[in-house]
Amino acid sequence: MGVWGIVASDWFAQHRSVVWVAAVFLGPLVASLLTLGRAQLHENHVTLVLVLIVACVSAAGLRPAGLVAALTTALAYDFFWTEPYYSFAIFNTDDILTVLLLVIVGAAIEQLSWWGGRQRAVAAQRLDYFTALRRAAAPIPAEASAPTLDAMSNTVKTALDADSCQLVLDEPLPATVLHGDGSITRAGRVIDVTRLGLPTDDVIAIPIPCSSRSAHFAVIAASHIARPPAEQRQVAALLAHLAADAVELEIGASKVTQPAAGTAEDKSAPS
Repeated sequence: MGVWGIVASDWFAQHRSVVWVAAVFLGPLVASLLTLGRAQLHENHVTLVLVLIVACVSAAGLRPAGLVAALTTALAYDFFWTEPYYSFAIFNTDDILTVLLLVIVGAAIEQLSWWGGRQRAVAAQRLDYFTALRRAAAPIPAEASAPTLDAMSNTVKTALDADSCQLVLDEPLPATVLHGDGSITRAGRVIDVTRLGLPTDDVIAIPIPCSSRSAHFAVIAASHIARPPAEQRQVAALLAHLAADAVELEIGASKVTQPAAGTAEDKSAPS
């Protein structure tokens, strides 16, 4: 899909009422206007024009609108262009086939448009994940460790469709753990996320391999049943692995900012 196609699709997504008006009225309006040139136009030409109208409405990406456009356009063709004119009666076999083809073609275009929209959304989501991974793999300045960890935890939350994700230090792992291969276990038993979804009754831990202190991302997905696919769970685990450097920097920065024990007493003691 080109740039103009993406822009148009986004515009139609924001103006659903325009799409619905076109689905209901555009086909009948064009079919009625074409009757002004009935003597010069052949039914085949009219059919091609009406198929184009259905294709344009279906390309807007609203799944039911394309089918509605196909039905209203087919009825308009029957009313204005099949004999007897201005009647919904059909006696010619070819006209019946033409009306059916208008509906079938419209439904097919609508399905293809919906599938294309879903693929574009998935591609955009994957691009966001890859961008987050690329940024996480880059060297992290010491002063940017906290914002980097916030960005990583937000990306993990988005990837898992969870409610929250927070960094936890110096606490034991909960019973539910997300592993590097994307699998989730509870007390050693694998959970079928595809069928059951993420656990809603426990914190999901994603271990962060730090050398100085124990750390993990604590994920909560309690408000709804989330079923992130394996690749998204693997992205979350990889982000936790890449977060280790940022966590070490944050731990080091917190140690630097804490005053050494006994400093105040040493300064106040007489020489």
